[in-house]
Amino acid sequence: MGTTAHAAPNILVENYPNGQLHYKVEVDSRQEPHGWYREYTEAGMLKSERQYDHGVRHGISRLYYTTGELMTEWNYREGKRHGPSLGYFKNGQLKDQGAYLDDRLEGEVLKYYPSGALKARMFFKEDRLEDESTIYYENGQTQHIYRYFKGRVWTRKDYSPDGKLLRKQEFPIPPNLP
Repeated sequence: MGTTAHAAPNILVENYPNGQLHYKVEVDSRQEPHGWYREYTEAGMLKSERQYDHGVRHGISRLYYTTGELMTEWNYREGKRHGPSLGYFKNGQLKDQGAYLDDRLEGEVLKYYPSGALKARMFFKEDRLEDESTIYYENGQTQHIYRYFKGRVWTRKDYSPDGKLLRKQEFPIPPNLP
């Protein structure tokens, strides 16, 4: 196990057995995270960083690929994801974007191909798919359209890459769905 020591007032540090920094965390007088908490890989690359307010996640949280590129960024408010959420491909291109409201996906979520073309447009209400979601081919043509009711598929339409309707399905919604 690594060593734990006070590197400076209100900062705790732990190293891996190989001597590399494992984590560095700003703490309050009760030794709870307060400020930035940064975690590193054994090779010394930043793995994650998150902000805390007296032991509770509050502010920005980021995850990184093992090669150092930013992978995901969320915002937290009082321990819950709240606000914009962004995901990235290793090349820095936007992979997905959405927003959380009290730790639940809410509103429009967009997903992209590595080329930057729109891959999907989905809508969430209280962390469940709702209304219409559209999946696109990389050429921009619609591939599927789903209609959701309380998180369950209600209808589905499938299209060919040239835009022709291939299939349409309807699914019964149980009357006792919460």
